[in-house]
Amino acid sequence: MSDVAKPKNPEDDWKIWLVVNPATWLMPILFTVLAIAIAVHWVVFAVGLGWHA
Repeated sequence: MSDVAKPKNPEDDWKIWLVVNPATWLMPILFTVLAIAIAVHWVVFAVGLGWHA
């Protein structure tokens, strides 16, 4: 186990795209980020911290 090299960031950041293929996962990731952003805004406005806080 000691012969496995530890990642050196940010030099090794490109390797994530060997596992996560953007042709497959880019749009689902962006839709998930959009859904989270809408949910956060909905909660903030529901609590009363919107434009007139």
